[in-house]
Amino acid sequence: MSTAPARPSRLRRTVKALFRLAAWTGLLLGLLMAFLSVLPFVAPDFWFADNMSFFLPQLLIGGALALCGALACRLVARRRLKGSVFATFALIVVLCLVTGTALTSLRTASVQALGRSGPASANGEQGTPFRVVSINLEMRYLGDPGFMGYLENLNAEVLVFQETNWRQQLHYREKVMKETGPLPGLGPYSTQFRVGDLGSIVFFSRHPILSSESIRIDDVCGHGRWGQREILRISLDVAGKPVTFVALHPESPRTPCRFEARQAYYAALGLELARLSRDSRDPVILAGDWNMSPWSAHFSQLLEAGGLKTRFPSFMPVITRFFFDYRLSWFLGSAVDHIAVSPDIAITAVALGPDIGSDHVPLIADLQLP
Repeated sequence: MSTAPARPSRLRRTVKALFRLAAWTGLLLGLLMAFLSVLPFVAPDFWFADNMSFFLPQLLIGGALALCGALACRLVARRRLKGSVFATFALIVVLCLVTGTALTSLRTASVQALGRSGPASANGEQGTPFRVVSINLEMRYLGDPGFMGYLENLNAEVLVFQETNWRQQLHYREKVMKETGPLPGLGPYSTQFRVGDLGSIVFFSRHPILSSESIRIDDVCGHGRWGQREILRISLDVAGKPVTFVALHPESPRTPCRFEARQAYYAALGLELARLSRDSRDPVILAGDWNMSPWSAHFSQLLEAGGLKTRFPSFMPVITRFFFDYRLSWFLGSAVDHIAVSPDIAITAVALGPDIGSDHVPLIADLQLP
């Protein structure tokens, strides 16, 4: 007497169906992330595409993990892969991820190559060491003893802060902390300093300041909304030679209007860089919170237009602005703080500082001036 094979239990069928659903969900998620990783390279002038350039490592890694999870779920569900519609979609995801990775790597390599080019000075002479520290404070109090001690240990020639809110700093110092005396001249803060007209960008220098100008950039989204920013240009006397320092902090491109505001800021900055190139041969240093990804096409365009170069703290850009908590800064965040210099300046090292109570970490650059 023959017996019929046992039919799979309802529980087993349900589990396999769930794994099949998970496989398709993971595959579609991987396809979405792979598509978004390519988007900044094919539509750089679209605000949403440009925003994706901030998160290329997360998109590429997330897409790869989603694809691996989808394939694992497919195997658990014991579904055929070869020749199936699922396999076709999986191949498309792989191709998109490979394309996104290749484009990201090529852009990183091209920017890094610029950062390693150019002599420190003519005829092989030793240049002048010059350390720059740039920090977006997000209202971090400048007079905090621990913070001041950290800055003193850095021993920088120049400190440049963004989101400082200078008036609020002074008010907090006087009314809340009940501290007397000015901040300039105290600890790491030199009496050689400049504050932008809007009070957001503040610049301290150990070297004499020859001249300065705060260039206002009007908003483009309606009065009092977004885009009211400034460019702070400083001329320094470093060992008897003039050096031009440009501190910047444009709008974050989180909406179409704010993207337009950031682009207007960089258009004004481009004009200023062109003027400096035309009227002066002084070395130029740019530093601040750029609110721009190094993988954005606009990043490379700015460097090329200004004849500038940059370097990153590692073999690739790393997160300088983190989200939620510093302990998540290894993954949740983006590289928005940068330094760029003219070709006659050598960038010997770039590093990041620790958590200082802001949502940005310090950017530390060691230069050799001609």
